[in-house]
Amino acid sequence: MSEKELPATIESIPSVQGGLSGLGSAAAPFLYFENAPAFGTMNGIIKVTLTATRDMPLANNKIASDHVVVAHLRMNMAAARALKAALDGAILLASPSPTETPN
Repeated sequence: MSEKELPATIESIPSVQGGLSGLGSAAAPFLYFENAPAFGTMNGIIKVTLTATRDMPLANNKIASDHVVVAHLRMNMAAARALKAALDGAILLASPSPTETPN
């Protein structure tokens, strides 16, 4: 294969010491959840359980729903504060802006 036939590079993600690796995040899961019904601490570690609703078809053309655990989060206090700050920021961004009242 000549150089002209080689595929062009369309993505190059260098890893930088102390930075965030794009390649390392390529296989990271996306978590979808609808509730965080259980939480606690143990030995300074924050624990949060995430759940989602699952719908299953039944033989009589009805649907049965249940709740399943989709993730168990474990983090130290610094990580919990960082997650809380990120969620507070995202909620603020998603909130409708107040409308101006006429004089």
